[in-house]
Amino acid sequence: MKLYRLYAFSLRHLYPLKRDFDLLSDMIYWPIIDVLLWGITSRWLGEASGLTAIIATILTGLILWNVIWRSQSEISRNLIDEIWNNNLVNLFSTPLTLAEWITGVLVLSVGKTIFTISLLTPIVLLLYSVNIFMIGWWLIPFFVGAVMTGWWVGFISAGIVIRYGPKVQTVVWTLPGILLPFSVVYFPLAMLPTFLHPISYLIPTTYIFESMRQLLLNGFVDPPLIVLSFALNIIYLILALAWFRASFRASLSLGLGRFN
Repeated sequence: MKLYRLYAFSLRHLYPLKRDFDLLSDMIYWPIIDVLLWGITSRWLGEASGLTAIIATILTGLILWNVIWRSQSEISRNLIDEIWNNNLVNLFSTPLTLAEWITGVLVLSVGKTIFTISLLTPIVLLLYSVNIFMIGWWLIPFFVGAVMTGWWVGFISAGIVIRYGPKVQTVVWTLPGILLPFSVVYFPLAMLPTFLHPISYLIPTTYIFESMRQLLLNGFVDPPLIVLSFALNIIYLILALAWFRASFRASLSLGLGRFN
């Protein structure tokens, strides 16, 4: 593990930000549009129901979902970028190891996620008077848990792409979307049809979003739910990394040149 190779890899994915509108839109444009749309919707729901706390739960859920989305996107999207630019062979023909690539995308995911959240937080506070820091120190485990979920989702989708090629690249965008309703981001678990609850119980972010709503609406959190969320995240992350490494080795045996 060489720090200068990690630094070079990070620069390779930071330089395009100067001219790539697609990357900037993922980091800035769409998160802001989401905040505007859901902010207005949640304000209307809060005023209509007389429960203004619902605004805070929806907008805080939106911000945490952006943490998940950004974390997974930096892993799977970076791999897709290398394939689109016919640069995958060039990248791994250098001394860069797979472990260094994994470390590099994890560092990038944290950095870009913090940037996006730093942008959304004052916007939400200015437009809707919702301060996500009112959660207090619980924001730290919520954030870390959301990042970990994004990581294992990203490695699963990246493993599928590296194993089966660009023809399945839509998994990069569809796989996180599958988690959205089952993670109960914008509504309580009780609102989900009962027969779907077993699926939600297997998803770590269910406990994060349920705990977030419980804290904002009732003023307390059940610590065992957070512990369970972290335990599931650790298990899934280990399995996702094993899947990605196995997929990468299988792709090497077939030849990375097929991506050019």
